[in-house]
Amino acid sequence: MLKRMINLQKLTLYLVFESNGGFLNPIDLVNQFSTYSNQLESFSFYISTEENNREDLVRYLTKNEMKQTNLNIKYEQMSNIFSKSSIGSTYHVFTLPFEFSVLTSIGHQFPKIIFDSVIDLWISSDVSFEHEFFLRVAKYFPMLKHFYVMTLNSNFLNKNKSFDDARRDEPIVEYPHLVLLDLTRTDVDVIDELLNENKTRLPRLNYLSVRYEDLRITTQDFTREATRRNCANVTKLITWRQIVGSQQFHLHFPSL
Repeated sequence: MLKRMINLQKLTLYLVFESNGGFLNPIDLVNQFSTYSNQLESFSFYISTEENNREDLVRYLTKNEMKQTNLNIKYEQMSNIFSKSSIGSTYHVFTLPFEFSVLTSIGHQFPKIIFDSVIDLWISSDVSFEHEFFLRVAKYFPMLKHFYVMTLNSNFLNKNKSFDDARRDEPIVEYPHLVLLDLTRTDVDVIDELLNENKTRLPRLNYLSVRYEDLRITTQDFTREATRRNCANVTKLITWRQIVGSQQFHLHFPSL
């Protein structure tokens, strides 16, 4: 197929791979496209490789791999993101400026690049995200509309959690375009971080997905003033709770 692309002048690729064995190096794939497309004048891409066997990817990659790799594309700026967790690792390679609307499977670390085309962001980590991280997300993803947050290995339903309503020494995070927030697979610390108006402002939020018990804790049985403003415009609330063992059910509220 690549040999048929010899006269191609413009190419845009968005590719996501999941591998259970044998790491697929995205740099090799980029070089193949550029080798067989000598007439390329514009080549924009995002290639993500998810490896369930984290050690395979860690062994393959080094911090200097991007510099050491002899890329055939000389006229494009590139960057990468390497994220790892207890369930696997993901390696992202992409051209700049980033021009795609969806970015998935990133963790705490990402480059200081303005991803102003991204409206869907999926993040995951083995530990809870701190306030500083959400400040960085707001800065580098200014057009974010749909935000999915997953905290792996977090404590489930921390009923003894208490929260401070004010953090006078830290700036408030603002997501002016955010309309959808999925907190189903995170912990109460993150839920408080994002629903507490003294920490985060969500003026356009209208779709919220969250665990029922965590929502009760964070909102103090739906009486807490600090969480009212960010939830005021929510018209679709989806919650779930654990009732027996791993059995779950969903509650759908058309409006609040």
